[in-house]
Amino acid sequence: MIFLMMIETEEDKRKFVVLYEKYRYLMFKVAMDILGDTFGAEDAVHDAFCKVAKNMECIKEVDTIATKRFLVTVTKSAAIDIYRKRSKQMKREIFVDELADDEEPLTYMETDIDNRVLDILKNLPIKYRDVFLLKYSSRLENKEIGKVLGIPEGTVRQRIARGKVLIQEALDEMEDI
Repeated sequence: MIFLMMIETEEDKRKFVVLYEKYRYLMFKVAMDILGDTFGAEDAVHDAFCKVAKNMECIKEVDTIATKRFLVTVTKSAAIDIYRKRSKQMKREIFVDELADDEEPLTYMETDIDNRVLDILKNLPIKYRDVFLLKYSSRLENKEIGKVLGIPEGTVRQRIARGKVLIQEALDEMEDI
């Protein structure tokens, strides 16, 4: 693995291999839920593991919830970055197949709503963002989210409610601009 060349100590190299074997499928699922295609998800997981290799000091033990959260968060960020890059590319591209042969005028609307909503989600405090992504991207039930994050189900419901308020406030501010 090329990642191992980025890591200094033998202990961290062994830890990285264990992380890779244990969490790569979870990370792929997280990226797949955000991006919706295999190639993009693989790229996101690759980018996430690059970041993990550079930041091995952030990982104390392999089998902790904190490590799992860290890996899921890094993967989400990598997937969202790829999603944004794609969105920008798609706005610039006009496919020849999509152009009409008749004389009707071509209308091109550029919507930034998706990017703004992603920005709002990305800028939410991490405790709300994680709950939202697990709830609405991974489609987990509140009870399952509580198990993954190690918090009570009531806390999950409260964070969803408070997160919705924060999102609504951010959307209201966008309308004012």
